[in-house]
Amino acid sequence: MSEQAEALEEGDSIGVVSEAAYDDETILWEGGPSQWVNLGNFIFWGIIFIALSIFILLWNSGLSNDYQPFITTLVSYTYKGLYGLGLFSVLLSYLTVRYEYTTVTKNKIKEAKGITRIFRTEKYCEISDITDVTSPPAGLLGLVGLSTLVIETKDDDQPIIKIRAIRDRECLIAKLLPVWRKRKVDRKGYFGG
Repeated sequence: MSEQAEALEEGDSIGVVSEAAYDDETILWEGGPSQWVNLGNFIFWGIIFIALSIFILLWNSGLSNDYQPFITTLVSYTYKGLYGLGLFSVLLSYLTVRYEYTTVTKNKIKEAKGITRIFRTEKYCEISDITDVTSPPAGLLGLVGLSTLVIETKDDDQPIIKIRAIRDRECLIAKLLPVWRKRKVDRKGYFGG
């Protein structure tokens, strides 16, 4: 018994400190926003498409008879251009949200955005650089069970990280806060205060 007591006293006097595992990339949470964030854009262009369709039906059923062929050609190119612009806008907003992805590990937050590899950006932020975590009101997204998490950091590349329109915000906060606190304590100990 005395040998065990001496070993414990020696361990305490040495001040055994657990070192932070800065290479531990265990994933705490990963995901992307829901397509519900595009609801406003989808509704806007849906209304435009319906209005254009009704106008073209009326135009082709006799409204164009009083106008010169130049005006008819101009109207035709205008509605085709608006359809093309609308389809491009809807597709772009869909793909932008589809390829936005956030991964939170025990050391980093990685944000990946961009539709193709040419335009894709990946930004990394250390967990120890986080200064504040806020949960803004969900607003209309709350009606479908979605919410946003805003993370403020000291990182110059990412002063604000928005993880938007996710289902499990409270679960993410519960996993992130203990790791964040531990990394802050480890960093203060490492840098001497």
